[in-house]
Amino acid sequence: MENIISVKNIQFEYINDDNTLTVLKDFSVDFQKGSFTAVLGHNGSGKSTLAKLLNGLLKPTKGTVNVLGMETTDETFETEIKRTVGMVFQNPDNQLVATVVDEDVAFGLENIGIPHDEMVQRVDDALSAVGMSEFKKSTPHNLSGGQKQRVAIAGVIAMQPKCIVFDEPTAMLDPKGRKEVMNVIEHLCREKGISVILITHYMNEAALADRVIVMNEGEIILDGAPKEVFSNVEMLRNAGLDVPEATELSFELQKAGIDLGAGILTASECVEALTDVLREEN
Repeated sequence: MENIISVKNIQFEYINDDNTLTVLKDFSVDFQKGSFTAVLGHNGSGKSTLAKLLNGLLKPTKGTVNVLGMETTDETFETEIKRTVGMVFQNPDNQLVATVVDEDVAFGLENIGIPHDEMVQRVDDALSAVGMSEFKKSTPHNLSGGQKQRVAIAGVIAMQPKCIVFDEPTAMLDPKGRKEVMNVIEHLCREKGISVILITHYMNEAALADRVIVMNEGEIILDGAPKEVFSNVEMLRNAGLDVPEATELSFELQKAGIDLGAGILTASECVEALTDVLREEN
């Protein structure tokens, strides 16, 4: 499958006065078109820095970040890269700029001179994609956290990106808001074919992805399908991370002598495996 973003041997440094902090060193990773990738890591692991490097918000100190043949350090590609790779951040309040929902979604389109009729259609389509059409004339500050984040996502969708990087988009939301946003993210990838890169610290969100990358101290320590990655419970714990609740229960039961098998991610899988074990014993 073709890559949409290729990161090759990059180094990134934060320079503050006389201090230099190297966050990523000789770091390489590829993201494929149409894929849903979750990136995990404790605070300071480099995952949010990586997110900002992927669409040129940050530039690597060394190495290259290539988006469909365009290098992020080449200023002639800057606008096109940001159209290709959209960004959604943690706090939706920081991304909403207008006093009416549909005007907010249209903001980016106005900045790049999209004709009015096309802009109206794109806004309607984007709001429909995130389930917010009925709120198009609402005031953003009257919306719930999950609704605000969906409006922020609609603003990115309206730009018609091929990839969206979500940098902990549910971190400030309640469980209902998190579920709303994750439903939208899955829909964008599975139904719309948009490549999704999700930076998250919620293991149950990462379990929904096709691929999970685990970062620790600026390096990738695990990379694979969720069932494969989350089977490394001890390694994840050593990296300061949890695992999905069902995986944790399965792991503890295994230590107690009840083997439910590997790769359990959800409550339903845990129940099914436990039922099978009990049936065999009886």
